[in-house]
Amino acid sequence: MAGCSSASSLPCICIASCLCSCTFSIRYHHIMEDNAPILEAMEEAESVIVPAAAMILDETAQTFTSTLCETFPPLTLPTPLQPLFSTPNTLISPLFVLAVIMMFLSLLFAQKFGRSPLQQLGQVGPRGRKYHSWNESTTGGCGGRFIDWWIFGGSVWIRAALCLWDGMAGTHSFDGDHHHQESSGENLFACFGVVGSKSEKNAAAGEDKKQSEGTTHDHLVHAGSSTGILGFDSSLGGFGPICLAPIRASVFLLAWCSVCSFLKITYNELVDFSTKLAVPATSGQFQQIPSTMYRDEIGNVVASILHFIQDVMNIGSNLVEKKSDALGDAWLPTIAYAIAFITVLECGMYLIGNVCMLLKIYLPMGVSHPGGARPHKIVRTPQWTEGKEHFLSRHLLTGDGNSDSDDTGKSGALSSKWRCAVAHDSHRDTIAKFNYIKTKGDDVSSSFMTGEPFGRQIWTLDEAQPSTDEEVSEDVMEKTLKRELVPNLKEKTKNEEKTEDNNIFGPLSPIGGLVQNIFSFDKDNESHKEKSKQDETTKLIETMASGGRKPMGFDPSKNPNSCDQIFRAQMISSYLEKNDGKFPEDIAYLQDEGEKGEANPAKTATEAAKRGIAFYSLLQSTDGHWAGDYGGPHFLLPGLVVSWYVMGCPSVMISPPQQALMLHYFKVHQQADGGWGTHIESPSTMFGTVICYLAARLLGAHKDEDWIKSGRDFIQKEGGAVMTSSWAKFWLCLVGCMDWKGHNSVPPEMWLLPNWFPFHPGRMWCHCRMVYLPMGYLYGSRFIYSQAETDPLIEELRNELYCEPYDSIEWDRTRHLVASMDNYSPIPTFMKFAQNCLSVYENWKIFRPFRDAIRKAGIDFCLEYMRAEDLQTNFIDIGPVNKALNMVSAFHSANNDINDPAVRSHMMRVPDYLWVAEDGMKMNGYNGSQCWDTSFAIQAVWECGLLDRFPVMSAKVWAFLERTQILSTECSQSTPAYQYESCDSRDKFYRHVSKGGWPFSTSAHGWPISDCTGEGLKGVLALMDSPVVMDGVKRGILKDIGPRRLYDAVNVILTLQNEDGGWATYENNRGFGWYEELNPSEVFGDIMIDYSYVECSMASLTALADFHEKFPDHRKNEVTFAIKRGAEFMKSIQRKDGSWYGSWACCFCYGCWFGIEGLIKSGESASSPAIQKCCQYLISKQRANGGWGEDFTSCYDKDYAANGMQNYGDDGSGVVNTAWALMALSAAKCNDVEAIRKGVRYLMSRQLDCGDWPQEGIAGVFNRACGITYTAYRNVFPIWALGRCVATYGDNIDKDPKILATKSQN
Repeated sequence: MAGCSSASSLPCICIASCLCSCTFSIRYHHIMEDNAPILEAMEEAESVIVPAAAMILDETAQTFTSTLCETFPPLTLPTPLQPLFSTPNTLISPLFVLAVIMMFLSLLFAQKFGRSPLQQLGQVGPRGRKYHSWNESTTGGCGGRFIDWWIFGGSVWIRAALCLWDGMAGTHSFDGDHHHQESSGENLFACFGVVGSKSEKNAAAGEDKKQSEGTTHDHLVHAGSSTGILGFDSSLGGFGPICLAPIRASVFLLAWCSVCSFLKITYNELVDFSTKLAVPATSGQFQQIPSTMYRDEIGNVVASILHFIQDVMNIGSNLVEKKSDALGDAWLPTIAYAIAFITVLECGMYLIGNVCMLLKIYLPMGVSHPGGARPHKIVRTPQWTEGKEHFLSRHLLTGDGNSDSDDTGKSGALSSKWRCAVAHDSHRDTIAKFNYIKTKGDDVSSSFMTGEPFGRQIWTLDEAQPSTDEEVSEDVMEKTLKRELVPNLKEKTKNEEKTEDNNIFGPLSPIGGLVQNIFSFDKDNESHKEKSKQDETTKLIETMASGGRKPMGFDPSKNPNSCDQIFRAQMISSYLEKNDGKFPEDIAYLQDEGEKGEANPAKTATEAAKRGIAFYSLLQSTDGHWAGDYGGPHFLLPGLVVSWYVMGCPSVMISPPQQALMLHYFKVHQQADGGWGTHIESPSTMFGTVICYLAARLLGAHKDEDWIKSGRDFIQKEGGAVMTSSWAKFWLCLVGCMDWKGHNSVPPEMWLLPNWFPFHPGRMWCHCRMVYLPMGYLYGSRFIYSQAETDPLIEELRNELYCEPYDSIEWDRTRHLVASMDNYSPIPTFMKFAQNCLSVYENWKIFRPFRDAIRKAGIDFCLEYMRAEDLQTNFIDIGPVNKALNMVSAFHSANNDINDPAVRSHMMRVPDYLWVAEDGMKMNGYNGSQCWDTSFAIQAVWECGLLDRFPVMSAKVWAFLERTQILSTECSQSTPAYQYESCDSRDKFYRHVSKGGWPFSTSAHGWPISDCTGEGLKGVLALMDSPVVMDGVKRGILKDIGPRRLYDAVNVILTLQNEDGGWATYENNRGFGWYEELNPSEVFGDIMIDYSYVECSMASLTALADFHEKFPDHRKNEVTFAIKRGAEFMKSIQRKDGSWYGSWACCFCYGCWFGIEGLIKSGESASSPAIQKCCQYLISKQRANGGWGEDFTSCYDKDYAANGMQNYGDDGSGVVNTAWALMALSAAKCNDVEAIRKGVRYLMSRQLDCGDWPQEGIAGVFNRACGITYTAYRNVFPIWALGRCVATYGDNIDKDPKILATKSQN
């Protein structure tokens, strides 16, 4: 019984301390500094109550354990095994305890010295480890292979089940004439470095250029061949843990005997020392020492040590000396039993791991299942002032002034001086703006534009800068492609260009040059006919760019989505000037004199697709990508504005013309009730309103302006800014408009938790953790705008934002306040309790010494992590929120020095996020969607069978995709980001392998995503079917994307597959479903971990399938098995009604397309129940006009929008949703041909004369509740759907079969 009671004492004391801390957590918040006597009295009472409570709980625990031990007496064990479990003096033998502890310590040691294996426990996919060799120290400072084996062997069972499930190890494949030894699981030999040493040594030395080109394959181990950290012997396969367990048990016993021998010697020395201190001891025995013998401190220390050693030595000394009274003749049987015990223990854990995995995979409702419809649906709708159309004034379009008073003036898109600069042009513009000249010895990581320029897009008022000799201009590349790939297209000579100076298509600048010609021509020398022609061309361009709306008009009551009129007008004019003023053949009718102004609808679906591609080709940028508006959320731009303001309002970051455009954006998106929504189609929320109001005031809007008054009335009507959500409160704290006590704690020391800790920030979804990382730094530093107390504007805002005097607010009581309109994801009760505990931690003086000591370390790590993120992304950062926060953090760490190199590098990347459209200047939800949109677009053209009909367009896409593959080009590998691709850096900063993946936006962004990698890979594979493109590659006109690079992409996809068989976004699922109980954000749902999604799973699965068709021998078993598992996952998350929930667009039509296509590509029969059920579901949602329609409420409510796209579509239907539905049905070869025909007719009827389609409701969504704009979707997906329907059902799919029969008879 003594063992039971002593074991319970420590936990009881811990429990008592926790309870007492909770008991007194409330009282502190109501005690101010001037109540010192009360505070002292309470602390004195606490010092009495805590020990008393501990004593009561200890006695209770002793009684409980005593009763438990009497009720369940110890089992009778075999005599030889008894010393292993118990001794005469203790309930449990120290040997048994240490055997269990050894298992646990092996995990801790692996965590300390290995490559962070424990952070994978919540995930399954390996993190892309590569280049194992003898030259690589796989255990940090330890470095030895034996230490690797010992440390990882102790915890090998954790990963063994995964290895077994992933198809065992030691598979082989052949690539041409070269043999590859591979492992789909964790390979212990790879840790030893006995596989692939030759090629890996070259790779370690940076000599893998030949490998990347596919020319060196001897004993090559692919990047994913040994991708994990914990391992098992591939020659033993799944039996590795079982075979290795006895060996570890034997080594453990030998080590324990050595420890016992050491303890005996130490004991004797201490006995001798105690004798000198007059401690009586009987010679030859371990004397029991009276507890009251010593009064001095040295005596107490000696006594404690002796007591400890005595407890441990009881069996240890007998094992060493083999005394007969303890073991008798059973020495060998005891050792055998010990080995058997540890072996059984490890095997049991191994089997439990397998069982848990099987249960997790085959349970019908996994953590990644999005669930059913929400019980509480959104009922509020946005309220707009009807019929109020906004136009950008000439001042705003030209940047000549910041006045927006001319709101009713109508200026055409071509009158804008704002231009979209891309690629090298954008880099030159930024460098010139910052007056930076690179000199020898400069630190390019912090002072210069790094990363691939392809894909970058910024808006500027400055004219294009001339290219340098060392750069290859994208315009030159475009001309070369035209000359080489289209022989009959002759380039103009310089003399020809000089003769056309006064012509509408004379020597114009790449973008916007036509504008100069139109508005700066010499009227005295221009004939009336030529001027009329120019006016007609201008009108035609602006009409084509308007998307079926009034040119440059913006009426949010009709549609709050922009249709990119300024950008599209400039791209169309740029195309005309480069092509002798002629449109592509398929839309040349637009310039025919006899057909101007007359409707000219396409006659067949194929013709409609050709027109769509021809129009979309006009919008392609010189570097090969398609740009577009990726705005929508209202909370992004205000964060940037706050950052700009607290950094001293540097004009190089946000210029006065930009401020004016931003104010226009806020003004036109304000709703009739005075508020702003969380996004452009959202009803007004306190989150959107407070933060937009704050930004408008900081940008210069006066408090007495009517629209500002209206916004202030909305805020105060809803209870003031204390009722907004936590993210808005954070920005208020930064600028000094809210006390930090009003915001819940974001402790930076959370990052110091060991990686094996169940809740670790490194396990969270990357977007979530990369936002709360700088939040932790700024909160821990208590950053406040340095002029907050003296700035009169901040004083005004403190009075405007609240319903009571600022100084009278009890901030701590406002931490959990939030308006119901913001409360999409209510803070769980447990999280509120945790936040209250953290409030105690932040405010109680008793924790201050510990907090001050540990916080500095946490802040330092956050700063180091943010620096790594900045360099890995070339200062773009993963998204706009952490971009702004990282920038403020860099500013603070530089002691508010705006000229610090890191701060300047941050400001140079701010334009990457800004976009100009007819509704003003906004902040995109990313630095664009370039790679995503372009990959989809080229697949659409491929499925239409028209790649070579548009050869220059296709070749430019190939060039773009080649330059966009992450860390795969010479330019990207010369950046600091490439240095962070090492195993140590990835594990330290929680990054998955990046090399070989494709991004959502640009290579410089640096974050690969599973579905973007899949779509990028499919785009490349599609272009391989183009003879023109492949001829360009063969002739050296285009750079090759060799097999090695495709293998890297496949490796990224394979390593991103989760244990449930699905794919998440950026990383494997590292966390657990209960993480959502700790979600601190009220406005977003399911943000804590990276779930598996149907979209990511389909994109990854189909990419593997397409790759396998062209490269059937590369990692054959892994690829086919991954496809099979992916299909099983997709079926597991299908709803009972047959649908799939789309998490990244609106919504069920989108999810159904991904679901059906993924299953079809995985080999599922079109007649399977899963596919047929989904087809029936889609058919049931088709509207009377033949189309399909949804809005963002489908995502918000997780239920199909009952009225379709009623607000911003066409009688409830939309072209994008219709295209998704048709793509799904035609992939399944749906036998309801009439439904397909009606859908095709609908798309054709909605096509505009120029080949464009109208911009309708918002298409994208993220985090369940926030919509985001994809202006490219209205072009890409109708083209794709028409091409697929024609390929499946024939070109007469749009025709009535009765009419066709009549024509056939005639």
